[in-house]
Parts: sequence; C-alpha cells; structure tokens
Amino acid sequence: MVETDITSAPPVYCAHYVERKKRRCKLTPLKHSTYCAEHAAHHKDSSNADQIPCPLDPAHFISRSKLEQHLKVCNARKYDHSSQPYFKENVNVPPPHEIRTLKREPLSKLSIQELIDTCLELIKYGAISKICELKDTEPVSDEDIDHYRPLFQKGDKVGSSALRHATQQVALVNTLAEFQKSISTDTSLSDTCFVELGAGSGKLSQWFHHKVNDSFFVLVDRQMCRKKADSYFKKQKSNFVRLKMDIKDIDVGGVPDLDKYKKICFACKHLCGGATDMALVSAVQSAQLRETTVLIALCCHHLCSWDLYTGKDYFIKHFKPQQFYTLSSLSAWATCFKLETMQIDDKEVLKNVIQKYQNNPESFIQGEHLVLDRNLQWYIGRCAKNVLNDGRAQFMLNNGFRVQFYRYVNVSISPENTSLLCFKSAAT
Repeated sequence: MVETDITSAPPVYCAHYVERKKRRCKLTPLKHSTYCAEHAAHHKDSSNADQIPCPLDPAHFISRSKLEQHLKVCNARKYDHSSQPYFKENVNVPPPHEIRTLKREPLSKLSIQELIDTCLELIKYGAISKICELKDTEPVSDEDIDHYRPLFQKGDKVGSSALRHATQQVALVNTLAEFQKSISTDTSLSDTCFVELGAGSGKLSQWFHHKVNDSFFVLVDRQMCRKKADSYFKKQKSNFVRLKMDIKDIDVGGVPDLDKYKKICFACKHLCGGATDMALVSAVQSAQLRETTVLIALCCHHLCSWDLYTGKDYFIKHFKPQQFYTLSSLSAWATCFKLETMQIDDKEVLKNVIQKYQNNPESFIQGEHLVLDRNLQWYIGRCAKNVLNDGRAQFMLNNGFRVQFYRYVNVSISPENTSLLCFKSAAT
C-alpha cells in the first residue's frame, strides 16, 4: 500500500486528505495557508489561527476578522417573522387526511412480485395525464434568447449550462403567455404581484421583470442563497422584497404592499417535492381575494411527502395508499439516465419493450432482482410522475381553478420538463 503524503499536495489544492473519498480536498487554500477555509481550523497551523467555528453552525469555519459580516449572511441564521402580518405557522400545510402517516421504505424492501405488480399498474395508468391535455410550448427562438441575453451573458461567450438554463427561463415566460391566451384571459402582466416560492437566487423573477417591469416581486426561500437577482432589482429600482422563511408559514396575503395589486402570479421553477404542494395550497388561499395564476415547473417527485401531498383523494382512487412512496421512488427512474444514449423518441422500440414486459414480466427476473430495459425504466418513471401530477391537478380543479399541463422544453434540455399552469378569477 502506498502511503499518502498530504504535504506534497499541489499548492492550488487544499492539503487536507478526505479519507471517505480517498483523495485530497479540491478547494482552494486560504492565503498564506496550505488548507482551505473549511479544513484550516482542523489542522494545527499558525497561519490558520484566525479561523474559528461559526457560532451559528460549528460545522463550518470562518475568519475571526470577518465574523460580524458572516453572521449577517450565514445560512444557519434564524429570522424571527412571528410578529409579521405575513407569518402564520403551517398555514400552507394541507389539512390532515384520514390516512395520517405512511412509512417511506426503499425499493429494495419490496418483494419482486410487489415491484412487478406496481410497474404493471403504472404502465396501465400511462404517462399521459388523465386530468387535462398535455400541450407543448412553442420552441424558444433565437430572437427570444437574444431579447434576454443581457441577463445571462456577460462577455463574448456563453457556456452551454448558462444557455440551457436561459432556454428554460424563456420557455416558462412564454408558457405563461400561451396559457393566458388559451383561456382567453387578459394577457397583460401589469398590475401583477409575482411570488417566487423557493426562489433561490431569484432568477425566474428577474426574467419576468425583464418582460414586465412595473410589477411587485416577492422572493421567498428558507436558505440564504446568493442573491443574484436582488442586486439587479436594486439597480433597476424595482419594487421587490425577499423573505427568508419556510413556505409552510407564509401567508402571502399579509405581505406589505400586496393589496395594491389586483392580480397575483405564483411563478416557481423546480419546487422540490412537498414544496410544490404547499405552493398550491398558498395559491388556493390567495384566490379567495384576487385573480390568481400559477406557473410551477414540476420536479423531484422522489421527495414528495404523504403528509404534504395535495392529491391524496385522487391517489387512493387509483392506487393503494401504501404504494405512495413506492411511486415516489420509481419517479426517479425518469431522470437517472443519460437520455442521449437511449431510444425514448423511438415509439416502436418503447412500445415493443412495454408489451414484452406486460406479456411476460417474469422474464425480466435475474436471480433475486428485477432487471429492466433502461427505456422501460424511464417510461415507468414518467408514469409515476404523471400519477402524482394528476393528483395535484385534480386538487386545483376541485378548488375552482382551470388547469393545464405544458411540456415547456424538450427532454434533452431538461428531463424535468413538465409545468403546471392554473388560473382562477377573483372570488365574487
């Protein structure tokens, strides 16, 4: 066995050896140190004497001289909103269901027969919504990209990742416009308050501002993310507010200045798991006071929670409650493959492998495992996502909303390419 000499690490990398990963840390060392900010305090080095554990979260270290500045932006910092008019604890948590709690079990705990039967049920249900039509958003044009280029391109070149995210942002803005036209409502976004739940850096709000700049923007996230859009809004002298709080506790109707706007639009990109369900509950409550539109790019169904899921009644009409977490886990199959290596666009190939499984699922058993074709796994994952999405769509229909699904980009741009659009006029 070759002994690892951590002192011989190149100066561009931290000298700390990460035993779990069997390699050196790849972060950049601090100035006048051989270790990064994360590992400096773990090693006895006079140059690291300035590093101390963060008082809010001892898991990370910061410079003593920068302590005051760090405490203002640390992700572990707690904000007390309890006295604010927009705070109501658990206001967006769905009411308890008669079936209270279910235990999440990994797929490995299922018997092969249970897994076979669940996959067959999903294939029978299908990957096409039973609630409403799935429409395709018009492909993003070069002109659309050029219009928003100042938001994502700083130099002469733009990376593929930045362009991919830009395409998604443009597509979501266009999807909302197409949805508004399809339901013959006012397509003007003026006099609208945009609420971005799970806002992160706030990029989606920034793109909507580029389209309509006389609106009010409310950015909500429980993490202290890099506030890229905040600087933009301040520079544009726009009306916006950022709230660091949990989605479950925000009563949007209590946000200051909101009463000045007749319409509200919940615009959310990739709200993971139960956060989507809480956003829908918030939108239902908002619709009691003003015209409400919802645009959510759906994702991360494997993080769904039975306690938060809004489509429980719909789900138990088609599947056993105990299958909820099985479907949630199976939904990950739709996003865990490199799609460019597969044949998902070849309908004949997909049809043949589905029929083979339906006719003789036992032929896919190898030893103690169920071994499926990747194309079939991807399709089953899409079916699982479809079931969970349909439950949410039915919840919104039950609350008087008009509902539509849109495939806003090609699956090659993002495997999570389905958005949920909802609309309800102001209650009378």
